[in-house]
Amino acid sequence: MTRVPITDEVREQLAEALASEEVDHPLNRGAVQYAAWELDHDALATFVGEADASTYYEALRQVGVEPRAGGENEGGYDPELDG
Repeated sequence: MTRVPITDEVREQLAEALASEEVDHPLNRGAVQYAAWELDHDALATFVGEADASTYYEALRQVGVEPRAGGENEGGYDPELDG
């Protein structure tokens, strides 16, 4: 895994994949990649497979998901459990 570009296409596809019922949690990269395949989002599937954790977290932030806020945040993500 490495630093890869976060394109507009990846951001659009990530937002769609996160809204799918296959994704139980945004940090579940396997579920996000599965949703990408199911939605024929090849750019996202490749991105999830190649991106390092830092790049993936940055992409999540760019689509409005902040899984690492202090304490439990609006999305219900608890850093102690999710981190």
